[in-house]
Amino acid sequence: MSALQAAGSTGPGSPAPVDVNAAKFPRQQDVERAERPLRICVVYGRTPLPMRRADQMTVAHLLAFLHARGHEVDFFYIDTGGETTPEDRQWIASHTRRAEAFKLDKLLALRGLTRVVTGLTPFQVGLFSHAGQKEAVHKAVATNKYDILYTYYFRSAEITKDLGYLPGTPRSQRAGRPASFLAFQLSQTLNARRIAKNAPDLAHKLFYEVESRLVEGYEARIWRHFSRSVLIGKSDVEEIKAACRRRGRPELDNFVFGAHGTDVSRFKPRTDIPIKTDHLVFSGVMRTPTNVQAAQWFVNRVWPLIRAERPNATFSIVGREPTGDVLELGRQPGVTVTGTVPDPAVLMAEASVCVNPMQAGGGMQNKLIEFMASGKAIVATSVANEGVAAPADTLVVADEPADFARAVLDFLANPNLAEAFGQRARAHVLAKWTWEAHYLKLERDFYAALDE
Repeated sequence: MSALQAAGSTGPGSPAPVDVNAAKFPRQQDVERAERPLRICVVYGRTPLPMRRADQMTVAHLLAFLHARGHEVDFFYIDTGGETTPEDRQWIASHTRRAEAFKLDKLLALRGLTRVVTGLTPFQVGLFSHAGQKEAVHKAVATNKYDILYTYYFRSAEITKDLGYLPGTPRSQRAGRPASFLAFQLSQTLNARRIAKNAPDLAHKLFYEVESRLVEGYEARIWRHFSRSVLIGKSDVEEIKAACRRRGRPELDNFVFGAHGTDVSRFKPRTDIPIKTDHLVFSGVMRTPTNVQAAQWFVNRVWPLIRAERPNATFSIVGREPTGDVLELGRQPGVTVTGTVPDPAVLMAEASVCVNPMQAGGGMQNKLIEFMASGKAIVATSVANEGVAAPADTLVVADEPADFARAVLDFLANPNLAEAFGQRARAHVLAKWTWEAHYLKLERDFYAALDE
């Protein structure tokens, strides 16, 4: 599937006016300074700004949180050639003590692919194991006496493995090593397997089947090189434990739970934006295979059932870089593919119902908690709700096309019911899914690892 940048929208209708600065940087975190500041090294395989992907949003908000709490942060990341501006780089510099970027060029990518063949590492690990980044991080850890070494995503694990002390190591034997955290977030074994199952063609299916096997072997062993493994939910933990058993290795036992949050001041009910009658919204980066599969499943299998009862219903697929397959969905009656919009929160506000029809994926769905924070009635699959585990009174879970369509139609026919679900969804997010709540928990896990 080729990634296409949409210029404007396809299909009927056009996006509402948006605030072009709405999501440029993370908002100031509402926390006090920490009583016990830490020295922290953060390693990441992408540029956190602009925040175009869920992982970029997560790392950017982590930097904002650590800065607000007064921790000293050195940040080593890979510049993958995105659209980073001088203002983006200035924001990163102002929220860290030291920030160093490493270019990922074609030659390095080719070397990474050879590591896949010779070392049986996953493709994503081979591609993102940057030798320059590794050298700089190793030197920094040797000279800076960090308390915490935090690696976001397992694709960067080769950069940082074995630099921290292992669980149970007495303080007298740590030799100044930091507590090392590997943020798996989700089980990529589970994610790759689900993508392969729902692949649109043989080439994609074969690639993801091979990758899932490589990932399984890697996930089953890499966690033992770190003090802690960070995972979003129980299903991800169980999948890695199962991978360990299948590979005859000790089971994962050093995990802590660490989910993402959402900006409840940006994603919120909007009384200034009228709700469109019988209007549905799905959002995400629309070149990601999991989002492409979700959009195709919904339009091909659910949308005709909804339009049969609500012939004037409309559906917007909101998100940057829609593939050709997604753009083709915009030819269906009532379907709009918006392409890039400055602020998806505004288009969510227009929705009568938000849908999350994920068929593959792992971890948690940022879009789901964004829908909830926006106070929307939501219909989602069990895969979509797997990492969030939202209560039954905050959204409706449906996996079969007929059940999914019926749940949407029930909300469209009863706006009061939709409003009640939306209010409970918003309250649930305010209680449990802010960035501050999750990062304060992660910080407690930092202290616990240091004090054990």
